[in-house]
Amino acid sequence: MKVSIRATGGLLGLAGRQLLSNNIEAYENTIPAMLSDRLRNPKFTGPENLQTGLAAEWEPDNNNMTGMSCRLIPGMYLSGREAQLIHNYAGNGRCGILQQGIPVHAGEVFEVELWARAQHRPVLLSVELRMPGQTAAEACKAEMSVDLAHWHRRTCRISSPGEGLACFLMHVPGDSRVIIDQIHLRPSDEPHVGREFLKAFDAFPCPVLRFPGGCVTCTYHWEHGVGPVHLRPVCDDPVFKYKVHYDFGTDEYLELCTTRGIRPFITLNSTTGTPEDAAAWAAYVRTWYVSRNLPVPAAYIMVGNENYGKHETGHMTGEMYAAQLHEFVPPIRTAYPEARILAIGEFESEGLRQEGRTAWRSVVMEKAAGLFDMLVVTRYSLATDNLSMEDSMERVAGHVVEKEADLRRQVQSIRDARISCTIGIVEWNYWTRASHNDHAGFYEPNDIRHCLYAAGYLNAFCRLGDILEVANYYSLVNTMGMVHVRDGRVQFSDMVKVFNLYAPALPGEVLELQVTPPARMAAGKSVDACLLRTDKATYGFLINYSATEAADVLFEEMGDLIEACGLRAEAILTPVEAFHPVVKGQAVTLPAMSLVRVCWRISVGS
Repeated sequence: MKVSIRATGGLLGLAGRQLLSNNIEAYENTIPAMLSDRLRNPKFTGPENLQTGLAAEWEPDNNNMTGMSCRLIPGMYLSGREAQLIHNYAGNGRCGILQQGIPVHAGEVFEVELWARAQHRPVLLSVELRMPGQTAAEACKAEMSVDLAHWHRRTCRISSPGEGLACFLMHVPGDSRVIIDQIHLRPSDEPHVGREFLKAFDAFPCPVLRFPGGCVTCTYHWEHGVGPVHLRPVCDDPVFKYKVHYDFGTDEYLELCTTRGIRPFITLNSTTGTPEDAAAWAAYVRTWYVSRNLPVPAAYIMVGNENYGKHETGHMTGEMYAAQLHEFVPPIRTAYPEARILAIGEFESEGLRQEGRTAWRSVVMEKAAGLFDMLVVTRYSLATDNLSMEDSMERVAGHVVEKEADLRRQVQSIRDARISCTIGIVEWNYWTRASHNDHAGFYEPNDIRHCLYAAGYLNAFCRLGDILEVANYYSLVNTMGMVHVRDGRVQFSDMVKVFNLYAPALPGEVLELQVTPPARMAAGKSVDACLLRTDKATYGFLINYSATEAADVLFEEMGDLIEACGLRAEAILTPVEAFHPVVKGQAVTLPAMSLVRVCWRISVGS
């Protein structure tokens, strides 16, 4: 197929770097993966195993627990939940607990951090790391004295037994009783937040990072995530029926934002929180910067999440949400005058039944105009893996066309209401298989469908210019993530490649184009194009959605191309490869199912 493209000389606006933003959700496998701790459930969060009396992930180092009694005691805590009692009532010999499957690497040295207290008499605990079927070497063992009746911290160092999955054991001597609040196993040279996770930010753009996520925010209490980490609880999550982890909280989040040049984006708990809680959090964030003599950023602060949805713990009507904005926004503005306030801008509120749907956006614009700076929505597209390549690509193209039309409808509603605000997309992704109960950590493969969907969506974002202020991909870590962090190691998804293709062009002026396209596919365009002009170069982003046919693209009167690179794949669910397409003067050839970035070192269209 042949496509010709010409710049008309018009401008559609300025597309910002915030279109390449992200989310961190305080979800079951997100926060723990970001930390350097190798143990699972290090704070002994309950409930206990009814047979062993141990917290989840922990097992007895004894076939039948002879002479040993364990219990997880609610209320007897340091960090806010339960504490693990281990009682060795045998006259001699030792017993203890263990955790299997601990990832270790050759040459590592670990610090063991223990918070415990002795009962009745001092206790000398022993810890060790060993490979399955082997005894622990002397360097892999150590002892810690728990000699006080109140909570106190003890540490020791032990070496890795090799490469692979090891067993961590803690033993209690005979006639001893010890109560443990938490025990951690971290590489001795690692900070609290994992080094490899922090280094990952060098590999992709992240101008804005939303925290603590989406639905989790309905029960997220920010006070748990500040102050000494050893005092922070692990709480139940009634939304996803997992746990909310606070060991990465507001302090760590703001430190990450500061060191990585990230603009903060806080999502407030407007369901189980209060306006006073929200204002206190906003004040804490602002004070965090002021106390360090840092410039106070124009942080994004969003009131609620998807409260229009019946799935949300804080489901409500548009009338209720408008009233909520009147309660929440004034104290937040007082606490953080520089902040930009984001309000939920969905068109309707769901009812428990279809006939119960009610207006949302129009009510919010009518009754709460002036309280917010941006109206934001969540926008996913759904697909399945059991389609042919042709059907898959038609569905991707169709979804992009539908989503761009939806964005334009949002913009038009603001213009019709004559209110002064922008729009934002706080969560977006292509959803084919991830599930909260898939036992795969809410995994979404980033194959060529996801890459071309993302590129099409980014092109659509850019074409809206200044009025689309921010877009947050869901998610940064693990859950449908751009990066997967396991065992302290980072693996990048193909979405990182897409974001890196667009990064040099943002911020950039969006050029108006005249495209002579091929015949339309069943549900969308076969070829999509967007041009962005910076002060250094002009970039074109081309997408060929066809599953079978290459596209010859000619840029009319725009000069010879000096660079072309892109991504392609032979089929869905196969690796996405970087490649350099064929370029001849002002023309470039796009293979089937590909994304290509072209470049001119001149100011095209000026």
